[in-house]
Amino acid sequence: MHPPEHVLVVGGGIGGLTLAAALDPGRFRVTLVEERPERAGAGTVLALWRGATADLDRLGVGERVRAASVAADHGTIRDAAGEVLVDHRTPELTFAPRPEIVAALESSLPDGAARLTREVTDPRALAREVGADLVVGADGVRSVCRQTVFPDTAPVPTGWIALRGHLPGPRPEGPTEWWGPGGLFGITPGPRGAAWFCAVRGGRADGLQAPSLEEALALATGRFGDWDPLLQRILAQVGGEADVQRILLAPPLRSSAADGLVLIGDAAHAMAPNLGRGANEAVRDAVTLARMLHRHGAKGAPLAFHRRRHATTQVLRAASSVALRTATTTRLARVRDHVLRALPQQAPPTG
Repeated sequence: MHPPEHVLVVGGGIGGLTLAAALDPGRFRVTLVEERPERAGAGTVLALWRGATADLDRLGVGERVRAASVAADHGTIRDAAGEVLVDHRTPELTFAPRPEIVAALESSLPDGAARLTREVTDPRALAREVGADLVVGADGVRSVCRQTVFPDTAPVPTGWIALRGHLPGPRPEGPTEWWGPGGLFGITPGPRGAAWFCAVRGGRADGLQAPSLEEALALATGRFGDWDPLLQRILAQVGGEADVQRILLAPPLRSSAADGLVLIGDAAHAMAPNLGRGANEAVRDAVTLARMLHRHGAKGAPLAFHRRRHATTQVLRAASSVALRTATTTRLARVRDHVLRALPQQAPPTG
């Protein structure tokens, strides 16, 4: 019997935890490295599509995640004034609290999984130190693994910032988004009633750091001041609880795999949030990579994974940017709204 192969997972978020939980502990040793473990369970609500929820079921944690989540198969898009542009059926989405997803995955980690808390500056040197056969970069859009192995792949700034938070009160039946010039606002079902999010331009277009919550709220309040009055009422309730992030994208990559290293999740394809696919694709990447590792081992898995996932995720990464531009366009807003109003209402779900 061959000794277990050793997989070093850099990043303890959803992708890294999913991979560690999906690997057979009889065949693989796992070392999971996270610089800031306290951040792993932070966040509000994430959208999971059917593929990801099925993957979580196979890991034995799907029921726990669903128990804390809200499912919806209906969504609405409104213009800045609040008028309905399209009201339609969607593929069933599960709106899951990020902390609960992380906690469920943590609970399913094998007993033998090793945990390290440290900053990783050279993933291959760390792999040699711990004796790993494969490095998996699950370390997000600012991925050290990506930038170390693939030159000139720093995160791509967008000039946009995103704010997110919880909204106590009645739970909406499905997601609603407001599309308008220079901004996007949304509400989804959430564990405390609803979750809200918005995106606005702010700060230097080439900036990588998020502004303070005070600065971000000022930008959002100014942008949405003449939109649907509901949005101003939501922003007035934020207090100090909202999360602020600068929207950064992963650069386009020719490959998500190199000798002895694979990138998954945001490290490979961080995208604008408009498609609601970020967490979903991290789970799908991890489960697919685990299957390739079981089938081909640490040496053959990188190429096999690349062939199955790379093209799909790179298309989604590009499509998310198109969706952001479409939702927030100023010059083509009238054309966009006319097209959306002409769409069949209550369209059947796809995908």
